[in-house]
Amino acid sequence: MTERRPFREVKLQWLRLLSCDANINDNAKCVAFYIVTAHVNGHTEKAWPSYKTIAEATGKSVKSIQRAIRDLEVGGWLSVQRGNGVGHNTEYCPTDASILKASELREKTDKSVPLASSESGQICPERRSEVSGEGGQICPPNLEKEKNKKPNTREAHAKAASRRSIPVVILPTIQTQQVDEWNAWLAEKTLPDLARFNLTTSVNGSSGYQLPGRWPPEDGSDKEQDCLSYFLNRLPAIAHQTASQAAYRQAA
Repeated sequence: MTERRPFREVKLQWLRLLSCDANINDNAKCVAFYIVTAHVNGHTEKAWPSYKTIAEATGKSVKSIQRAIRDLEVGGWLSVQRGNGVGHNTEYCPTDASILKASELREKTDKSVPLASSESGQICPERRSEVSGEGGQICPPNLEKEKNKKPNTREAHAKAASRRSIPVVILPTIQTQQVDEWNAWLAEKTLPDLARFNLTTSVNGSSGYQLPGRWPPEDGSDKEQDCLSYFLNRLPAIAHQTASQAAYRQAA
C-alpha cells in the first residue's frame, strides 16, 4: 500500500492529476493552481488567502472564486474549513485522498528506471540534432510564497533543488517533426498542444517555440520531471485566458 507523502513532495504530481480531471473546469483549476503554488504552507499544508486576494491575483470576480472553491471541494481536491471573517480566515488544504493519489503517481515515477546510455536499444532522440544555439535564455522558477513560517535550513536546500532553473531553447516552427513529437508527448500527458501555451517568439524574423529541449524527454528520466514542471507551471495562464474568453463571449 502506498504511503502518504508530505504534500510538498508530491505537489507536481498533484497538479498533474488535477490538470487531467475532466470534471473540474478551467476556472477552478486556475484558482487551485494559484492557492497551491502561492499560499500552501510546506509544513501545515494549509493556506488561508482571502477571496479578495485570490480574485485580484487571478483577475476573476469574488463570486467566480467562491464557485471555484465549491467545485474543488465537491471534486475532492480541497478541504475547506470556513472561517468567521473575524480573526479566523477560511483555510484550504489539499485532501488526504488527493495527496494519496499523488503519492501513488510519485511512487510509479520513482520506480521508472531509464536504461543507461551504454545499453543496447536505448534511443536518445535529443542527441540527434543538438546545436550550439542551445542555452542562453533561462526560464525563471515559480517561487512559492509561504507565510507565517520560520526559516528552515534543510527545507531551504530542498526548495532550492526543486526550483532549479530549466534552460530553454528556441525550436523553429518550421521544424515540423520536432513540433509534432512535442505535441504527441503533451497529448500523452493529457496536456494542451504547444499552440495553447503561448510559447511563441521571434528570432531574426523567424518564429519559434520556447521549449525545455529540442526533443521530448525519455519516459522516467529526470528531464521528464523538469519538462512536466515547465508546462504545468504555465497551465494557470491557459485556464485564465480560457475563462476570460468565455466571459467575453457571454458578455457579447
